[in-house]
Amino acid sequence: MDRWLDRVLGPDDAADPRRRAARRGVVGVLVGAVIMLVAATALAATGSGPDVLGLSGSSSGPAGAVSSSSDDDGPPPLTTQPGSCLTWSRDDAGDVREVDCAQSHLFESVGAVTAAQPPGAPFPADPAWQQLVTDQCTPQARDYLQGRLDPAGRYKAGALKPTQAAWDAGDRTVRCGLQAPGRTGALFASTGRVTEADQAVVYDPGTCLGLAGKEVSDPTACSETHAAEVAGTVDLGTQFRGGFPSVDEQDNYLQPTCQRIAEQYVGSAQKLTDSKLTVYWTNLAEESWTAGTRRVSCNLGSLLADSSGFAPLTGKAADGVTIGGEAPATAPSLRPGAPATVPGTTTTAPAPEGGAAGGAAGGTATQPGAGQQPGVQVPSLPVPGLGGG
Repeated sequence: MDRWLDRVLGPDDAADPRRRAARRGVVGVLVGAVIMLVAATALAATGSGPDVLGLSGSSSGPAGAVSSSSDDDGPPPLTTQPGSCLTWSRDDAGDVREVDCAQSHLFESVGAVTAAQPPGAPFPADPAWQQLVTDQCTPQARDYLQGRLDPAGRYKAGALKPTQAAWDAGDRTVRCGLQAPGRTGALFASTGRVTEADQAVVYDPGTCLGLAGKEVSDPTACSETHAAEVAGTVDLGTQFRGGFPSVDEQDNYLQPTCQRIAEQYVGSAQKLTDSKLTVYWTNLAEESWTAGTRRVSCNLGSLLADSSGFAPLTGKAADGVTIGGEAPATAPSLRPGAPATVPGTTTTAPAPEGGAAGGAAGGTATQPGAGQQPGVQVPSLPVPGLGGG
């Protein structure tokens, strides 16, 4: 079994919590004692980014435009104070503004850093900005959360950078923050501060998760082609009140629990059987548990005959879902940093990170391959009061 897992998932890597979770959680308990193997990376996906968004001194106009922040009629400057929250609704983020964190927002500041390039240095390319996020913003985000940043949770470190015009004028300020990216890089809104939030990647029952090729993507309307449908959520903290429960312990509890939730969701055990859908769930890795995450998702999906990924679904499970058809080749095209939506629900969390492990019930032996996230493009995001005037 270990050699087989090595071929599918790669060698065990104790330094990579997502791969380790995938190896440990890849075996699920099936109805009828059949063993189903599901690669964690195929269960669902979020942007693995970091998103690095552009800034300017203008609160309106085309992305990347620069105007003076000293205009008496302009908006107040945005601070870099940790705990401040930003949001926007336009695709080009031209209406970005600071809001109370109790309101819906897309970005929570954890502080600011200074890009270490001298005056006259050329504007960095995307990989350099992303490296800055990894090297400086991610540690700052961990410190802000007192070490409780779930590596497989809904929040990722990101940054707001100067536009090239502001950079040329000498602005080197980079705002570091926390955000919830989807697979495309589009950002899902949050309410409340991350310091007080459950970082679980869960959705309202009835949310359908899109299909990109053979992999799970961002939420979509259930009338559109999708990979999975959320049946419900389980709080493992109500069952396991002590230390971290092993994946086997989680599976032993989640198999009957998710089965029951799915039967209730579609209307009966017979309707679930007739749907020919598989019940699967996500597991928590120890790193997620330590960060305070407790909730996991119970989902419904169907796998391709060759076990290479998820089959296309159309419609709702309770209404007679259609299995099969042509899958979209790619995730929906959304601008990185643009506001994302969850069709038909009030939830604004992204789909689970590719490293989230899971088990399954009611299916056949499968092992979809692990996919890679596309590179993150860097859009321009005008933010008032942070340079370029």
